Amino acid sequence: MNTKLVDLPPTREAHQVLDPFHGVTYLATQSVQAFHAIGLTGPWDGYFGGRAAPLGPVGPAVVSAVFYHFKPSMVAAEMTGLWEKATPTQALHARLTGVDAALRALLDGVLTERRVAEAAELAVAGATACSVPARPLGAANQALDLPDEPHLALWQAVTTLREFRGDGHAAALAEARLGGVEALITATASGIERRASIQASRGWTDTEWAAGEHRLTQQGLLAADGSLTKLGSETRQAVEQRTDQLAEVPWRALGVTATNRLLELMRPLTAQVVSGLRSASKRAGRNG
Repeated sequence: MNTKLVDLPPTREAHQVLDPFHGVTYLATQSVQAFHAIGLTGPWDGYFGGRAAPLGPVGPAVVSAVFYHFKPSMVAAEMTGLWEKATPTQALHARLTGVDAALRALLDGVLTERRVAEAAELAVAGATACSVPARPLGAANQALDLPDEPHLALWQAVTTLREFRGDGHAAALAEARLGGVEALITATASGIERRASIQASRGWTDTEWAAGEHRLTQQGLLAADGSLTKLGSETRQAVEQRTDQLAEVPWRALGVTATNRLLELMRPLTAQVVSGLRSASKRAGRNG
């Protein structure tokens, strides 16, 4: 089907609707417990091991390249010895086990409804249509066996779509010549991210952040007060637009009607997942 982009829901909206469903992989208590059960007990073990596992036993250089925003030395520290704690195959099994338990808890009473199976069918069709050249994480997830249970097939397809888009975003950042810290600085300056939550979690020190700001200032992308210049705003906007363009493939393959139907089905499911994760986080905070 030849469909104009303007006829499709924005690919960014699709990402916003689907991405929290993937988030249970790292945020749900059941997922953390599943990773702990195989020895991935460090604060970032589940994220690095679970997310990188589809690539096989790769080292820090490959993970740093595909994760992009993380400080390379942080990646090296987190990846050193990781596959000795658990193999990629074990990590893949753990993440699926954790997601299964998490979704059964978060979507209790919903998983057997036809709408979940329908959403899975549509998401799988989109994920299957994703082209794989230059999309390492998308390709690695697409190549995994599809689980039989609809809610897990849905999660796997959403994960593939998420990583497919992420690969394209990394390409767009590289094309704009924005390194890891510069990408984060421009994202915070444009309001996409918050420095307080993103800088430390990606491993960058205040000194390294300041150095990145200096480089962006020298390039004319950042003003003295830390705001984006006109050129900086245009550059960041171009990155987001290019990311959207590179993410079009599965939505063009599905077409307008099927894409709209998938998002219609996913919105309440995602909302329920987000609400459940927030409630669990609040309970954990009170109990802690």
